[in-house]
Amino acid sequence: MKDTRLTGTILRCLARKFNSGGKETYVTNLLVLDPDNSTGTNYAVEVWDDEPHDLRLMSPISLTVVGVVNKNSGIPAVRAVIGPLSRLGPRKFRRAA
Repeated sequence: MKDTRLTGTILRCLARKFNSGGKETYVTNLLVLDPDNSTGTNYAVEVWDDEPHDLRLMSPISLTVVGVVNKNSGIPAVRAVIGPLSRLGPRKFRRAA
């Protein structure tokens, strides 16, 4: 499967810790609104990582989809990794003088 980009707005964010074989890992569940889709499709996204992600609601996010969890019922669910710009948090813009 070719990696696909998903950019959107975070509507929900919840991180949980798992302990598997003595190794701690985290899954962050996101609900992302895709504004590029004319119907305003929401995607359920799982991000597995060694650290929890605490992302602000209603902030933009850029993801790389690496797998499909579920596409048969209701909201499409995908597995993804967070892009480097999203890790920096909300961007501040300077106004022109």
